[in-house]
Amino acid sequence: MNNLENSKGLIAITAEMKEVLLASAFIALVSVSEEGRPHLIVVGKVKAIKDDSRLVFGVYKMDITRKNLSQTDFLQVVAVSGKVGYRFSGNATVQGEELVFSIQQVDTLL
Repeated sequence: MNNLENSKGLIAITAEMKEVLLASAFIALVSVSEEGRPHLIVVGKVKAIKDDSRLVFGVYKMDITRKNLSQTDFLQVVAVSGKVGYRFSGNATVQGEELVFSIQQVDTLL
């Protein structure tokens, strides 16, 4: 277990990562179909950060994203603020009107 990993094997975000997530004007979400086709959408904000390792987004339409997540559950989230950016990779599910994303890997961008 690395220093960012929690007891559930998920990555716990740092204060800087949280700041970037909350300061980003837009956040990119990329899901992948079972055929391996990526699908990129842009959302406005993170609705909530839970347990420092899960991001919650409100669901508005997202028909293709929902379909892809039901097939593969893989999601990447990209957030950039100023000259700092992160790509978060992991699994996501749609729960009612929320998309809940569990962070399994983080890569620094820029």
